[in-house]
Amino acid sequence: MGKPRKTHRQPRFQYDRNRSKEWKNSKKLPTIECKQIKKAWIKNKSVEQNMRLMGLSSDPNITLKVPSIKQLLNNENKKTQKKEKNIKQKTTVIKELEEEASIPPAKTLQLSEPLVRYCVCMLESYGEDYKAMAKDRKNYYQDTPKQIKRKINSFKNTPGQYGAYLKLKSENKLAELLI
Repeated sequence: MGKPRKTHRQPRFQYDRNRSKEWKNSKKLPTIECKQIKKAWIKNKSVEQNMRLMGLSSDPNITLKVPSIKQLLNNENKKTQKKEKNIKQKTTVIKELEEEASIPPAKTLQLSEPLVRYCVCMLESYGEDYKAMAKDRKNYYQDTPKQIKRKINSFKNTPGQYGAYLKLKSENKLAELLI
């Protein structure tokens, strides 16, 4: 029995793509968004040369080579004798990048409005009694006391929303919020 013939579909022209524009864009170098690297970049040098001068790796597969088992067995005896020759000193670019990475990001956690209303209602009704909160009729999702405690703690850890709650509580305007 013979094989079925392959049918080749006629290539169709894609009118929505500008191929010459795509080709030009592919030849452009990408914009450098890291300000430390952009400041230290030398335009007449290649990417590899620039990265080497900054003390960075242009190809991590070469820099952090994973040896094969065969190489490990052959180099086991030579390992003690041979020391790494490619120890690179930290440059200012690396120090600036490390400083920027060590700064913790600002928390921008925002809870949804229904969750905030739920937490406010439970705090106003029961205070810190999570077992009573679990039995409340407004506990639509049948959260356990631990789940409710977790939600309320996350509400307390959002400074903007919890601060607004405390401000309204001190001004006795929470009744308007709960209705």
